[in-house]
Amino acid sequence: MDRTRPVLKFVFGINVLFLVLLGFSYPYLEPGTGSYVVATMTAALCLLMLAIVAILTYFQIDVFDHF
Repeated sequence: MDRTRPVLKFVFGINVLFLVLLGFSYPYLEPGTGSYVVATMTAALCLLMLAIVAILTYFQIDVFDHF
């Protein structure tokens, strides 16, 4: 878990940054437009990545130790 934890912290930080930026942009997007769909898909992917980071951290899975 020595090498995995810094990577997970970095991925967590980047996803939180993207979600904050998307949160600021949502009031200016019109539902039904292409940019709204892309922003929604990006938010879903960021939330999925946060769930994966949470699972890997909770179970202390070391993804780099297998190689």
